[in-house]
Amino acid sequence: MAGRYSSVIKGRQPLFYRILTFLVVWLVFCSTAFSIRVGGLQEIYETPIPAEIRRNFNRILQIRTASPEATLTVLNGEKFLDIYAKKFLVVGMEPNEFGGVWAVIAIEGNLKDAFLLWLYDVDRDEYDLRNVEKLPDHLEEELVRKLRDPAYRKYWL
Repeated sequence: MAGRYSSVIKGRQPLFYRILTFLVVWLVFCSTAFSIRVGGLQEIYETPIPAEIRRNFNRILQIRTASPEATLTVLNGEKFLDIYAKKFLVVGMEPNEFGGVWAVIAIEGNLKDAFLLWLYDVDRDEYDLRNVEKLPDHLEEELVRKLRDPAYRKYWL
């Protein structure tokens, strides 16, 4: 019986993630959320999340260096190999109902594009990167200007 419905459930997963991505994008990209997020960078960087993102990115780079044909355990991780070596800044964070957090990052050198990461908490202050998605909308120009300000340089990892 479970096998009969598994194909239906699998077929709906991409739609579920698209809807979830839309909701997160809507929350993150509305102007009120931006002012809160940018103002909250210090609070974000007091959490282990930015350092855990860098740790996960470095681990992916090590795996690819050791074995370029190795399959990554990160959903959609292969699509975004070019971002792992670049510096990033976490511009937003929300709890994920399945565990862990959603983090929205900007990548140095391409500040208009934003990426949504799912980091799953596996231990106290330890998170594994589970999913990477490029968000369909660009970051607002006002936010991009703020991120270029030297005052934010300390947040780039």
